[in-house]
Amino acid sequence: MSLLEVKDLKKHFPIKSGVLKRTTGYVYAVDGISFTVEKGETLGLVGESGCGKSTTGRSVLRLIAPTAGSIVFEDVDVMAASRSDMQTLRRDMQIIFQDPYASLNPRMRVRNIIGESLKIHNIGTEAERKKRVFELLETVGLSVEHAERYPHEFSGGQRQRIGIARALALNPKLIICDEPVSALDVSIRAQVINLLEDLQDEFDLTYLVIAHDLSVVKHISDRVAVMYLGKIVEISDSAVLYDYPQHPYTEALLSAVPIPDPTTERTRRRIILEGDVPSPANPPKGCVFHPRCPRAQDICTTAMPALSVTGGDTGQQHEVACYFPARFTGGVRTVPNQPFDGALAAAES
Repeated sequence: MSLLEVKDLKKHFPIKSGVLKRTTGYVYAVDGISFTVEKGETLGLVGESGCGKSTTGRSVLRLIAPTAGSIVFEDVDVMAASRSDMQTLRRDMQIIFQDPYASLNPRMRVRNIIGESLKIHNIGTEAERKKRVFELLETVGLSVEHAERYPHEFSGGQRQRIGIARALALNPKLIICDEPVSALDVSIRAQVINLLEDLQDEFDLTYLVIAHDLSVVKHISDRVAVMYLGKIVEISDSAVLYDYPQHPYTEALLSAVPIPDPTTERTRRRIILEGDVPSPANPPKGCVFHPRCPRAQDICTTAMPALSVTGGDTGQQHEVACYFPARFTGGVRTVPNQPFDGALAAAES
């Protein structure tokens, strides 16, 4: 059973100009994406900066209001929820923000930062909330003495642990991790990632991990969704996606991930995409990736291919939004000359 179901989610930011601030266009930050997150799994959402990953996470929580689409959390329609209903829902849906320096109030002590949500939701007495804060601090690898300190007295890794403790305070079912380690030193990243995995096992958590570091996503995710210019272009099991990427954009992303083997690193093919990422205020017609795609043909300029299940010998469900996805048969990679039937049928419908 899916814990979270997102269908045709859109978030368009208006562009206003002139003295009267009239709307002259829109930034299509998220433009019709669909995915599910199963209970207990970790779904990684990856892509270049500006592709709409963080906007997706905040829209799911309704921290920003989605333009259109459907968001269902445990059979509850999040889009139709009232303000009071959303407050109840947010006990089960929490977020870890990207910047540990900006996400903590510098004027609040750590005990108040972590215990604030408990107070808002009227959970326990003052003594019980204090005890809960102490337990959370120890859970994330900090000590009770840290409760009386201010955020500026901590390192970046310690601040992110405080942010994780705050997200755990209400015993949520789903945590959206918005690039939780991108602002941390490399030496600290592994500690935080391992902490998140340990907490998932201990508290039966479900994660939506947003990141641009594909090596981090590979380590922590069960499935991975790849975004480009507000669209999801590929979704698959993590191991399958990394070994058998079918979309040309995914192939380019993976070719940029360093491999800790000098011999392999020297001999592998690096894919350099030509051109710049188009503006989300004026996305290209047809497939959004076709201006930079080495496989693009005339059909790619007609309509955006929908996510379609492809075949191959991986034995796993693999969805790709591409007219010419790479195919793997017997471990041999080929690129077809004719458009994929599934993408054609989806585009025609």
